[in-house]
Amino acid sequence: MKNKSRLYEGIIGAAIIILALTVWLSSGKEMSGLRVACNDDAAGLLITYLASRDSGALEVVNMSYQQLQDCCSSQTELALAAGNFDLAVLCPDGADKLVASGQPYVVLGEVVDNALILVTTQDKLPQTVGYMNGREIQKELVWSNLDSSIEMQPMLPAGLPYALERKAVDGVVLDILGALKIEGYRTALPADYPTSVLAVHKDLLGTPELAIFIKAYNQAVTEMNSTGVLTRELAGKLELENSSAEVKVWKDMGVQYRMLAMPD
Repeated sequence: MKNKSRLYEGIIGAAIIILALTVWLSSGKEMSGLRVACNDDAAGLLITYLASRDSGALEVVNMSYQQLQDCCSSQTELALAAGNFDLAVLCPDGADKLVASGQPYVVLGEVVDNALILVTTQDKLPQTVGYMNGREIQKELVWSNLDSSIEMQPMLPAGLPYALERKAVDGVVLDILGALKIEGYRTALPADYPTSVLAVHKDLLGTPELAIFIKAYNQAVTEMNSTGVLTRELAGKLELENSSAEVKVWKDMGVQYRMLAMPD
């Protein structure tokens, strides 16, 4: 009986995952050209700009994108394994897991550096800090920049701002976009590794489509790293009339988009 019960539970669990994945994918817009997966974060802001009418790169690249809830979620893993995307912007933990799983992807290069920010309720060293579940790099990032005695608490990404607001923790690690949306003291967490990387399906390597994409992507990087374009895009994203103060925080935190090299 126990074996049958476990079997039924497994079947039900698999059905729920498949149903959730189907709903998640069908709820998005129809994708065409190179299909890119990204999060709703600083790296995703670059992808959104690349595909927008405001970017001159749009004239030379045929692409579409879909924003994910969490690059380390089971839904994302299933979508990538099913071949629903040609490229994916992932955190280093997610990219390492994807490649280690044997999926036909390789890391093409860095997308953005120093986009992870510590937000605290008080201007002092926190005793407890919440970080995104599954991102062990974030835990090490806080310890290496601040103090290894800080208690790190893994949480679902969406719950981090609420945990800070309710004082369940003294601070939280957020992407710069999330950090700009809430009140608090912001502390840079510089690292010698990227916040996000771009993974590409192996079938695209050496193709003209990938070469065109990289050229357009690098053009978008140059534009987004400029103060004028960044100010405009942040204002639109954060629904502000003027984002000069937010751009200053962005620059002070050391957030920087990186260009991609053409693969050998």
